Amino acid sequence: MFVTILEHAARKRGVRVEKVERYFASSRMCSGCGSVRWDLCLAEREWVCEKCGTVHERDLNAAINIRDRALSRAVGDVRPAERAVAV
Repeated sequence: MFVTILEHAARKRGVRVEKVERYFASSRMCSGCGSVRWDLCLAEREWVCEKCGTVHERDLNAAINIRDRALSRAVGDVRPAERAVAV
Protein backbone atom coordinates (compact mmCIF):
# COMPACT_ATOMS: atom_id res chain seq x y z
CA MET A 1 0.00 0.00 0.00
CA PHE A 2 2.84 2.40 0.85
CA VAL A 3 4.43 1.96 -2.59
CA THR A 4 1.11 2.61 -4.31
CA ILE A 5 0.63 5.85 -2.38
CA LEU A 6 4.23 6.88 -3.01
CA GLU A 7 3.94 6.21 -6.75
CA HIS A 8 0.68 8.16 -6.93
CA ALA A 9 2.19 11.15 -5.10
CA ALA A 10 5.29 10.99 -7.30
CA ARG A 11 3.22 10.94 -10.52
CA LYS A 12 1.32 14.04 -9.38
CA ARG A 13 4.64 15.84 -8.91
CA GLY A 14 6.28 14.52 -12.07
CA VAL A 15 8.81 12.48 -10.07
CA ARG A 16 9.99 8.98 -10.94
CA VAL A 17 10.04 6.18 -8.35
CA GLU A 18 12.79 3.58 -8.76
CA LYS A 19 12.37 0.26 -6.97
CA VAL A 20 15.37 -1.75 -5.80
CA GLU A 21 14.98 -5.52 -5.84
CA ARG A 22 13.94 -7.01 -2.52
CA TYR A 23 17.02 -9.11 -1.82
CA PHE A 24 19.64 -6.58 -2.95
CA ALA A 25 22.61 -6.95 -0.56
CA SER A 26 22.51 -3.26 0.41
CA SER A 27 24.00 -3.54 3.90
CA ARG A 28 26.51 -6.26 2.97
CA MET A 29 27.95 -4.48 -0.08
CA CYS A 30 30.84 -2.07 0.42
CA SER A 31 29.75 1.33 -0.88
CA GLY A 32 33.42 2.08 -1.48
CA CYS A 33 34.56 -0.78 -3.71
CA GLY A 34 31.45 -2.91 -4.30
CA SER A 35 32.69 -6.14 -2.72
CA VAL A 36 30.08 -8.13 -0.79
CA ARG A 37 30.56 -9.60 2.67
CA TRP A 38 28.12 -12.52 2.68
CA ASP A 39 28.99 -13.63 6.24
CA LEU A 40 27.84 -10.35 7.82
CA CYS A 41 25.31 -11.12 10.54
CA LEU A 42 22.46 -8.81 11.51
CA ALA A 43 23.94 -8.09 14.95
CA GLU A 44 27.04 -6.48 13.38
CA ARG A 45 26.23 -2.77 13.18
CA GLU A 46 29.70 -1.72 12.01
CA TRP A 47 32.06 -3.61 9.74
CA VAL A 48 35.30 -3.13 7.83
CA CYS A 49 35.57 -4.07 4.16
CA GLU A 50 38.22 -6.77 3.80
CA LYS A 51 39.04 -5.62 0.27
CA CYS A 52 39.48 -1.83 0.63
CA GLY A 53 39.46 -1.23 4.41
CA THR A 54 36.48 1.15 4.43
CA VAL A 55 34.70 1.25 7.80
CA HIS A 56 30.91 1.02 7.44
CA GLU A 57 27.98 1.78 9.71
CA ARG A 58 25.48 -0.82 8.48
CA ASP A 59 22.38 1.36 7.96
CA LEU A 60 24.21 4.31 6.43
CA ASN A 61 26.09 1.99 4.08
CA ALA A 62 22.79 0.37 3.04
CA ALA A 63 21.23 3.77 2.38
CA ILE A 64 24.18 4.82 0.19
CA ASN A 65 23.99 1.55 -1.78
CA ILE A 66 20.22 1.82 -2.29
CA ARG A 67 20.56 5.43 -3.44
CA ASP A 68 23.34 4.54 -5.87
CA ARG A 69 21.45 1.51 -7.21
CA ALA A 70 18.29 3.53 -7.85
CA LEU A 71 20.26 6.38 -9.46
CA SER A 72 22.19 3.99 -11.68
CA ARG A 73 18.90 2.60 -12.96
CA ALA A 74 17.55 6.09 -13.62
CA VAL A 75 20.59 7.85 -15.10
CA GLY A 76 23.41 5.30 -15.43
CA ASP A 77 26.22 4.39 -13.07
CA VAL A 78 26.77 7.31 -10.69
CA ARG A 79 29.99 6.02 -9.12
CA PRO A 80 33.46 6.96 -10.37
CA ALA A 81 34.84 4.45 -12.88
CA GLU A 82 37.32 2.93 -10.41
CA ARG A 83 34.45 2.10 -8.00
CA ALA A 84 31.98 0.83 -10.60
CA VAL A 85 31.28 -2.89 -10.34
CA ALA A 86 28.91 -5.23 -12.11
CA VAL A 87 26.26 -6.63 -9.80
